[in-house]
Amino acid sequence: MAREIIGYFVDAETRERLEFQYNPSEIGDDKSSQFADIKIPGISHPKYQFVAGGARQITCKLFFFKGDVKKQVAWLQSLLYPEHSGTLLKSAPHRVVFIFGELYPGIVCIVRNVKVRYFNLFDQNSLAPQQAEVDVTLDEWVETSVNYHIVRG
Repeated sequence: MAREIIGYFVDAETRERLEFQYNPSEIGDDKSSQFADIKIPGISHPKYQFVAGGARQITCKLFFFKGDVKKQVAWLQSLLYPEHSGTLLKSAPHRVVFIFGELYPGIVCIVRNVKVRYFNLFDQNSLAPQQAEVDVTLDEWVETSVNYHIVRG
């Protein structure tokens, strides 16, 4: 019997990995472009000039039901924080590599937002969370400009 392929994140700096307990049932993938609209007197519609592309944003909802739920959520939240050396900034928050089969074979991203909801079960002695729902928003990290030929493959 073949093992189910599970998506995961890899911290691009430390190479630590967080496997999804369950693959998300849906993933959002949004990209926009910015155009300046040039208004010409007497013309019914503006002319458009391309200015720049907006960030490609990937969103998904993850669920945690087993193991140390608090620790797994903290791993994701840590990707929002910089690293300091004393009072000086040492580095920006770590980038993450998103791996989800053939759809996302390894996209480098920054974590833009982590929204957590702990629910239902809490440990009776410590009140540690036993279940969490986490909305994750990623922005693709791109070193060089991408054109439509690259996107079309």
